[in-house]
Amino acid sequence: MERSKPQSPNHLLTIELSDELYAALLEQVQITGKSETDLVVEGLRQVLNQTDDKKTEKDRFAILEANLEKKLKQYVDSLIKDRQSNVAANPEISDLKSFEKVLPTPTIRPLQVGDRVLILEPDSPYYMAKLLVIRTSLIRATVDTDTGEKTFLKRDLRFVESAAKQ
Repeated sequence: MERSKPQSPNHLLTIELSDELYAALLEQVQITGKSETDLVVEGLRQVLNQTDDKKTEKDRFAILEANLEKKLKQYVDSLIKDRQSNVAANPEISDLKSFEKVLPTPTIRPLQVGDRVLILEPDSPYYMAKLLVIRTSLIRATVDTDTGEKTFLKRDLRFVESAAKQ
């Protein structure tokens, strides 16, 4: 069975645009000198040529996570700076014991590259095998597994003391 070719090489499509979008299109027509149709076809081709949607979404989430981590770090730093300035401004809390009440010293250290961790299995109270941390961020840690690198939320990790440090 043979398909017949369309009589016209071009097909007519009518679309409705909001006033703002149409104004932006007209502005681009004036800037580029292309026709409205050419610009719409060019934009449609760009949309249709996007074959790696998951990768672009993954990249977008990675950028979002990095920005959130940066903002969280800035927020924590500003809180620490505010508390330190409050201690310096108030002479009655400037002695060491009062200072420790305002700014307690951390009893745990942050997760570091080279640490061994257990990873909480999804939907289970049990942990998987001990794995080596190869990269950390404020919220996540990447570990080296048999199948390659995998990233987990730090809340799903449990630090394991290494025998060499004891």
